Amino acid sequence: MFHLSTTWQIVLGLFALCTSYYLLHKITIYIKNIFRPFKKGKKYWCRVNAVSDGDTLTCYRFNIRRSETKLRFAYVDAPESSQSYGKESQRLVQSMVKGKMVRVKITDIDRYGRCVGVVYRYRKNINEEIVKRGAAWVYEEYIKDKTHLHYMMSLQEKAKKQKKGLWKSSRPVRPSVYRKQNK
Repeated sequence: MFHLSTTWQIVLGLFALCTSYYLLHKITIYIKNIFRPFKKGKKYWCRVNAVSDGDTLTCYRFNIRRSETKLRFAYVDAPESSQSYGKESQRLVQSMVKGKMVRVKITDIDRYGRCVGVVYRYRKNINEEIVKRGAAWVYEEYIKDKTHLHYMMSLQEKAKKQKKGLWKSSRPVRPSVYRKQNK
């Protein structure tokens, strides 16, 4: 039988310990990625639990963890709840998606850690629908694709002309302006 000196046993033991730690670390990272609630660029089915305001909702995925997350609608900015037409905008979104299954395409993660995405219900783009119904402004700064920007702006202009939703008011205040005024 082959015997190793004490020094070699310690070296091999340290090598085995480092290898085990490295493998455990890699496995942990892999498992966290599998169970991460939502990833940018991916599409998910989820159920909407709550609607915070006209452009933010909470939903959970049907994965092993039932991952729950706050989701902000991409490309739109709805009135704040305390703002004029804020509650109406929230009620409209609730009637469209609360308690229902939706398909979500994650486009980004915002500075508050919320997922930002496009929400679909029966192939209907809810983000576009709330602009069409006058429940939100187009968030022009975040739309990089010129064709998509032009389309969204045409939906907003049509809602304005028809005086739908928030456009019934003579001079509605953009939520970004309202937030700055109330700081």
